[in-house]
Amino acid sequence: MWGQYKYSAVPVTLEAAAQSAQAGASNSWLMWCCHMWITCLSFIFLLLTLPVSIWCFLKMVPDYERVVVFRLGRVRPPKGPGLVLLLPLIDQFQRIDMRTRAFSIQPCKIKSRDDAVVSVGADVQFRVCNPVLSVLSVQDLNIVIKNTAENLLAQSLGRKYLREIYGDRMRLGEHFKEDITEQVKPWGVCVERVNLLVEAVLQPLEDHVNVPLIPQVVNPNGGLEQLIMQFVSVAKQVSTTDAKPSPDLSLQEMLSRLEGTLSESLVSEIRSSYQLYVIQKDGERSSCFLDLTSGSGHCGMGVLPSPPDVTLEITEADLLLLIRGDLNPMTAYLTGRLHVTGNLQTAWQVEKVLQKIMSS
Repeated sequence: MWGQYKYSAVPVTLEAAAQSAQAGASNSWLMWCCHMWITCLSFIFLLLTLPVSIWCFLKMVPDYERVVVFRLGRVRPPKGPGLVLLLPLIDQFQRIDMRTRAFSIQPCKIKSRDDAVVSVGADVQFRVCNPVLSVLSVQDLNIVIKNTAENLLAQSLGRKYLREIYGDRMRLGEHFKEDITEQVKPWGVCVERVNLLVEAVLQPLEDHVNVPLIPQVVNPNGGLEQLIMQFVSVAKQVSTTDAKPSPDLSLQEMLSRLEGTLSESLVSEIRSSYQLYVIQKDGERSSCFLDLTSGSGHCGMGVLPSPPDVTLEITEADLLLLIRGDLNPMTAYLTGRLHVTGNLQTAWQVEKVLQKIMSS
């Protein structure tokens, strides 16, 4: 009895499937006939209302645009550039700009893998490569892509160490571009360029954090490590040019030498202000500044009256170790012994001041 029910159910199922397929084919054929009939009526109406209908339903599409047409609610292949004829009453269209667009991700706080908080932004350029998918997939393309890029930026850089973020930003930018492309490709969008912008380190590493050793890459465009190395080399060069070596060069002597190199051309080139704090052995903190925002610029002991663009802080002992070469600058920076607050791009411009000192 069980076998009888088991085998008798098979032809019933196949018969129901065949009837369902036949009904679906009949409905599809009927809908196609209705679609063609309505389209013919619309075309006849277009001919009867000539030439007024030409001005209303003939659209001119430039080279940088495409038109996505919905006829009776169904999408059709994109049209353009050139003249595009729309049928009255049954066609709806949407223009799609195919030119490259750009947006900026405002600097946001990102926690790296070694618990350092970094302020990182990005510039992203993209364009629409499939107009139909861009219309069918998302409603507001710009907002969706920007929100997606912000989330991916936090996820991708959160898996990197601080040394990787600063040492190999070009490679990280390429990986970030690949991540965004994979995410937005189903929306008919192609990402063309991504540029990471590292603004500042808001929370440096603790002294006990063990940072893995990663091969250092020399950046030809300069960087914070090269800036510190040039500062150390200048201090060594100044001490060796004296008749009697002076390894403990005071801040006042360095500032007096720096004052003679300032000029209006240097101010017009940099236009930034810098504040340096040196912590003495007894806990006191000496402060000096470099203001290159107006006139010929000036430097001296004390604090700037207005907030500086970049702030540097280091102990006196670590400063002497940097000058003697006993402490690696990047190690001091990553372990929190050298604190940098502000825009790193602005901090790199101090390199021009150091070059003035070396040439004098």
